[in-house]
Amino acid sequence: MTFIPLFIDFRDKWVIVFGGGSVGTRRALEFARAGAKVTVVADRFSHELEVAALSGEVELIRRSLRPGDDVAPLLRGKALAVIATSDPALNEYLSESAASAGLLVNNATEASQGDVVFPFRAEPIPGLYIAVTTLGASGIAARWARDRALKCLASDGELRTLLDVMTEFKRQLKSRVGDAKERLGLYFMVESDPTFRDLVSRGDREGALRRALELAGLL
Repeated sequence: MTFIPLFIDFRDKWVIVFGGGSVGTRRALEFARAGAKVTVVADRFSHELEVAALSGEVELIRRSLRPGDDVAPLLRGKALAVIATSDPALNEYLSESAASAGLLVNNATEASQGDVVFPFRAEPIPGLYIAVTTLGASGIAARWARDRALKCLASDGELRTLLDVMTEFKRQLKSRVGDAKERLGLYFMVESDPTFRDLVSRGDREGALRRALELAGLL
């Protein structure tokens, strides 16, 4: 497997989307709402994109492209290209052009022609994010897997307690223990402590946090 799963902050980064249909619209708006600067290039645009352009969320460039056209000016300064036209040959050409220009590439119609794959995402517990993909083999299967994981994790009270407690423990630890290596050792020590784990399993947030702080020598 050559793909590495990452969560990337795209605020103020430039993204270009080729294609103004349903997929191009969805991805353009997703990036725009995450704070990216988005340009969409297509010969026609969805109503949603036209509305978004009126409010300044995205920039629209109306242009009909064919394989071989000079797209270098469109790619200049961009961090990521999303390829989502209805023409397979054009998609391949745009993917190759964007990759040659040094951009990250998401080909929405053929994952093998890019180096970025969009997963199905969810937040089953506030602050806990999951992402599932089959790397283009089957979006339906990935979506089913996401939904099953969401259902399972959303009802996991023990995990919710653990996240709340460890979030607060980490906050306090970082403010009082400057050595990152030392903090890492304390995290693992707390996690393996039977008393701490029992308190977490019983949903005792205050007790579990107190135990964690005791183990770290902070009480």
